Amino acid sequence: MSRVLLLLLLLFIVTACATSPGGRTQVMAPAALQGFSAVYSEFDMHLQLVTAADAPSCQAAECGADRAFDQRILALGRRLADTAFRQHADLPMRFPRFEFIVADKLDAGAASSAAGTVVIYRGVRRLELDDAALAFVLAREMNHIIAGHHDENVTTSVLVGLAAQILLPVLNIGSLFSATTAAATTAASSAATTSAVASVASFAGARVLRANDRPLQVREAEAMAMRLLAAAGWDGREVSEQLQALRPALPAEADWTAELRESTLRIASLMQGPAFVEDMPSVGILSQIEPKLSLDLPPPMVSKPF
Repeated sequence: MSRVLLLLLLLFIVTACATSPGGRTQVMAPAALQGFSAVYSEFDMHLQLVTAADAPSCQAAECGADRAFDQRILALGRRLADTAFRQHADLPMRFPRFEFIVADKLDAGAASSAAGTVVIYRGVRRLELDDAALAFVLAREMNHIIAGHHDENVTTSVLVGLAAQILLPVLNIGSLFSATTAAATTAASSAATTSAVASVASFAGARVLRANDRPLQVREAEAMAMRLLAAAGWDGREVSEQLQALRPALPAEADWTAELRESTLRIASLMQGPAFVEDMPSVGILSQIEPKLSLDLPPPMVSKPF
């Protein structure tokens, strides 16, 4: 019973309810643990990159196309980052700038971390996206960061890990597992088995919960992305048309491209209704936005470290 009470106390300490910028209720870690969240999400992002297939080395004209793509990411990313810092006054308290990285990965995809890092896979270039569609890809990934989705995922993982490490020994699951695998075990081996089962259960449980949250997070990120694009001067219907024009060419087997296709359909449906409030002539739109902080920040980076 004391272990269950300890679990409840730990859950109270490490969690807090928050409302995302999109109005969704989130389970978040308190501010004191946000640094841990940034480190954990950075590690998770690196794990995704390490396990993704590398792109072959470029040849001749392909190298020039790669460099041109890098420069487009830099230009679009800086434009979006400046607007995002204007829109969200709390961003400088979370990270000093967005960092945009192009990773030499074969498939189309994107990743990010709570520290403000946005990674675009080299395979995205081969989709031949126009600027508006490519800006949407960047903006959607940026808004996973802005909306606190990485912090939410880290908190979910911590909660599931705590529950597994405390509840499984209470329920004696490790001992039951040991009994089925050996006639007799020592106390030490039973404890080791319990710990191993708890670790596997916590990893699997966290992945399941995060997978369940993913569709809601994607919808929230894409809606916020469209508002960010409108504030940065893009026309929402132009973004939608460019995405729709490219949709049939997207490979169906990849999870990331499947998400992009679903986003395209939802945005097309949204653009059939009333225009966004931000859908105004884009000429001079940035000059109409009063900056909430000094934007004398280092520029985003484009690099290939993976």
